[in-house]
Amino acid sequence: MYCIPDICMLKNSLAHADTYKNCSEECKAMKNIHVKLILSALLVSVSAFNPLFALSTSAKSQDDYIYLMHHLRDVQVMIENFANDEQKKKYEEISSDFRNAAVSYYAHDFVFFDKNAKKHRRKFFLIKLKLADLLDGMAQSYLSRANNILQGVSKDSFSILIKFNKGGYRKYFTKAIDPVSMIGGDRIYKSEEYHLYYNKSTIERYLRKGYKIYQDAENIYKNPDMNVIKNKKEKNDYDVDYMVDSFLTIIKNCREAKQYGIEIYKIIRKNNIYAIQNKYDTYNIPISNPEPIFDVRIPENYKIDANDNIRLIHSHELKKLPADFPKSPSVE
Repeated sequence: MYCIPDICMLKNSLAHADTYKNCSEECKAMKNIHVKLILSALLVSVSAFNPLFALSTSAKSQDDYIYLMHHLRDVQVMIENFANDEQKKKYEEISSDFRNAAVSYYAHDFVFFDKNAKKHRRKFFLIKLKLADLLDGMAQSYLSRANNILQGVSKDSFSILIKFNKGGYRKYFTKAIDPVSMIGGDRIYKSEEYHLYYNKSTIERYLRKGYKIYQDAENIYKNPDMNVIKNKKEKNDYDVDYMVDSFLTIIKNCREAKQYGIEIYKIIRKNNIYAIQNKYDTYNIPISNPEPIFDVRIPENYKIDANDNIRLIHSHELKKLPADFPKSPSVE
């Protein structure tokens, strides 16, 4: 039972003086124990949620190892599809550094002395820093390609939206046609364009979403915080992780933006598939949704983007093509 000092103080008779003294000492001891327990509980809570309480070097190295292993696998596809020679060389260097650091990690050798910074660093930290630099250039490449695809498809898209939207030629698509009266006459639209009248809202929706997510990606790259961190001479773990994660998010958004543009091309060039249906039948390729390398609706120069969007290496996919398989029309 806990002792309450206020009650003890009521026992002020001489007969209970010794008892009160002992009770007060017991109360003080109990209060000290309570304070220690509360402080211990608070320390545990703060340690769990406050980033200022650092993890051990071993735990950080384990997190870095998993983090880098995951991202290096993903980046490999980007490098194969879009990297220039310098970027490929950087990736090979990063991969080599990672292998060496991983061997040290297995041996519980986590740090080294950085002579330039004059401090000890975790071996994985510098690898993440190099990866951030590589991804900076890759993110710029993805932004450029996403912008080119959306700009290219928007020219055709707006022509369709103007021509086939309400007003204008709309009545020619909705009114019944008298076959007799049409003999020898010219229709105002081509029969192969008829599906565009019904798909125009989908085209507009894809165009909106594509440009929105592309703008989100560009905003991340141009974020003032990004510029501040990139220009810092001495970067910490948070800075490096922020850069890597941000560049990967930009690339992810650009892939989605490019896919919206590619899906619009699939709608606009719907009849390309039917024009070579015999060829599809010959090679037993389904026409409902062929692989990007066989899809003649996708411009030839954007098939690499379509393959990359689903994490396929374009050079490997090209090997599937029969020599006589038709190529898709390219766009400027």
